Amino acid sequence: MVKRWLCPLILATIILPNIAAGTGCTSAEAVSGCTEDSGNGGALFRFSGKEFHESDLNIQVRERLHQLASKYYQERRLLMDSAVWQIYLTREAERQQKEPEQVAMEMINLVQPTEEAMTSFYEANKEKISAPYDQVKRQISQFLMQQQALEERSKLVESIKKEGEYAFLIDKPQPPVATIDTAGFPSKGPMLAPVEVVEFADYQCPHCKTASEIMQRLETQYGEKIRVVFMDFPINRSGISLKVAEGAVCADQQGKFWVYHYGAFELQSSLSASSPLDLATKIGLDTARFNDCLTGTEAAAKVAKSKAEALRLGLDSTPTFFVNGIRLNAATNLENELSEAIEKALKETGS
Repeated sequence: MVKRWLCPLILATIILPNIAAGTGCTSAEAVSGCTEDSGNGGALFRFSGKEFHESDLNIQVRERLHQLASKYYQERRLLMDSAVWQIYLTREAERQQKEPEQVAMEMINLVQPTEEAMTSFYEANKEKISAPYDQVKRQISQFLMQQQALEERSKLVESIKKEGEYAFLIDKPQPPVATIDTAGFPSKGPMLAPVEVVEFADYQCPHCKTASEIMQRLETQYGEKIRVVFMDFPINRSGISLKVAEGAVCADQQGKFWVYHYGAFELQSSLSASSPLDLATKIGLDTARFNDCLTGTEAAAKVAKSKAEALRLGLDSTPTFFVNGIRLNAATNLENELSEAIEKALKETGS
């Protein structure tokens, strides 16, 4: 049923563009390509007589620029959705000889929130609401109606876009590709595999243990199509993961890195200062040679080199993955998102 008594805020939600807060080109976003053409051949700034392009900047700055460009891109998409909605309403209003508001209200049927829905909302947000339910009941009703209006309008816009064969013509910003110094670090898979997955991890990080199990499944799934490189980023303050990582270098010297690697993650909850030598004994390494390596400087230097590479790339957490040099920002499901990134990389390389 159409609600003729809608408050101005809800009516505006139905009719007006859904402009996100902060939409517009800030000075920082302009640097990241907020405008289509800087007028300087792609240069971002000039310093000491030299023009600097994005490719001249370090990966940390390039990552940040990409985040800003992506945010601007998403806000433009929202604005274009609103533009499509306004164009459609105007055309339908002319065709039906009605006001745009009337057309919109006839298309979007809103239902008054039930008492149960309003009380449920109040209980879920009670800590943020500093007033009794009876005093804010009307505002809650209007808020829920506004959310309903946004959802219904969003569905209509998607339907209208399909009918009009809508195509968003603004190019999506491409993420920066990092050059990672993986030389000498343990790897699996062909050197010339179309996709390289580089993982930075800490042996005491629970998510890294999960990531290790995920990578084993993906290695089986993709086989010769991927090369996997493991690099240490021991950030746990206990110092134990650092020693375990150094032990992994020593195991690598005897050709048993991956056996040691998986064994360390299996024992994650009980890792201690004695774990490297215990693991070496368990997997049948030459313990005298292993101990000489562990007490020398080579293992520590290699782990330090890996950690320095992680810091150069701007990493601050584990695990962190790069797929063909592009950092993966996994949000919800690491395995699915890693798989999607690998599939995308395979497609891009024609494999």
